[in-house]
Parts: sequence; C-alpha cells; structure tokens
Amino acid sequence: MLRARLLTAAVALPLLIVLICCAPQWLLSVVIVAFAIIGLSEYFSLVRPFLSSPSTIGLGWGVAVAVSMIASSLTLSIAVLVSGFFAAFTLALRNQHPERGIVDLSVSLLGVVYVGFLLPHVLWLREVPHGRAWVFFLFLVVMLGDSTAYGVGRKWGKRKLIPHISPGKTVEGSVGAMLGHVIAAIGSWLWLLPDRSFGELCLVALVVGTVAQVGDLCESAVKRACGAKDSGQIFPGHGGVLDRVDSLLFPSAMLYYYVTLGT
Repeated sequence: MLRARLLTAAVALPLLIVLICCAPQWLLSVVIVAFAIIGLSEYFSLVRPFLSSPSTIGLGWGVAVAVSMIASSLTLSIAVLVSGFFAAFTLALRNQHPERGIVDLSVSLLGVVYVGFLLPHVLWLREVPHGRAWVFFLFLVVMLGDSTAYGVGRKWGKRKLIPHISPGKTVEGSVGAMLGHVIAAIGSWLWLLPDRSFGELCLVALVVGTVAQVGDLCESAVKRACGAKDSGQIFPGHGGVLDRVDSLLFPSAMLYYYVTLGT
C-alpha cells in the first residue's frame, strides 16, 4: 500500500506542478471539470442507497454548477444552483413518501455544493493577483500538514480525535499537522509571497490547515455513513478523486474569498 501511494505521488506531483505553473486556463478548466464529473460520480455512487430518484439527476445538476462556475461568474453559478434546487424540490413533491423525497433532495444538494460548487474555486484562486503563488501556498499547507500529521500520529498518537468518523486520526496527529502548516507558511513567506507578512501567512496557514482537516473528516463522515472505505480506486493507494481533494474543497473556497475580499 505504501509503495503504491509513493508511486502515485511521484507521478502526480510533477503533473500538478506543471498544471499550476504552466497550463493555460482552458486546460486547467478541462482538468477541473473532469475531476468534478468523477468526484460527483463517486459521491452519487456512495449515496445511491439513500436516493429514491435516479442519481443522474443530481450528477447532471452538479456538473452544470461546476461548468457554470468555470465558464462564467458567481452570479450565473448561483442562478444554476438555485434553479436546480427548485427543479429538484419540485420533483421531490411527486414522491409518495415525503420524508424520502426530502432526504433525496438533501443528499443531492449536499453533493452538488460539496463537489460541483467548491472544487472550481481552485481555478478561481489561480486567476487572482499572484494566484499561482496562492495555489501553491494552499497545496503546501494541506500536503505538509497531512505529512506531519501522519508522522506525529504514527509515533506519538494515542488519543483518538473523532473515532466514530475516522478511527485512525489522533489528537496528537492533528496538533502535529500545525507544525506542517507553520513550515508551509515559512516557505511561502520566503519564496512564494514575500510581500505578505509572516504573521499573516502563519495565521492564514493555521486557519486553512484546520479547515482542511475538518474537510477531510467531512468526507470520512460521508464514507462512514455509506459503509465505504474509499470513494473510488482511480488513484492506486490513494482511493478516488474525493479521497484526494477532500482536504482542498473548503480551504480553496475560503482562501479565494479571503484573498479577493481582503485585498
């Protein structure tokens, strides 16, 4: 398992760097749409037991939201999200068991917002001033935090963080992740975002890293509720697309709005 994870990372990381640094907007847009489609497919495969209507409805709705976000503005994206919500709610009214219709609607809306709405924020973040640096900052915070959490958790982890959601995560590992967040802040201050103060980057890194940990737990909760270990098998040793982007969904949106509203 560890060997598969290392081989996948060795292939994926250089491709990721090239995409962030050099890929034109259209190519990155295609990649994000593809990830959104796969991620939505994984999500609706997981929650299929909770659905009384075809999962293709929610899948199509989520893809429409993702494409509208990449192709246009937040205004159009909200319009697609709200109009789809109205249409899905109207369809739920036809269900002879209202409680099942409401569950169906809620589960579908969760997937649409969680994947279709949040994932394109990575592209939006790259388009802000110094956007490539901010995207690298995001990935550094998440990946270094994940690595230090794993190392500290394996060596010193004793107290379970939220055992009913993710039995392998420990309080010590979560605290250890903060070390990775601070290291990411130092590296970003020295090489990526020298115009920002170290104090600001350190604080933002700790907040982004904490949000990333919560995002990881949120996806674990979905898998736990559905009785699944991984969302898919597209990445050997790493699971599916959702297993790889779960720590980026909330932080990418949060960081985008921080940068755009705070500057």
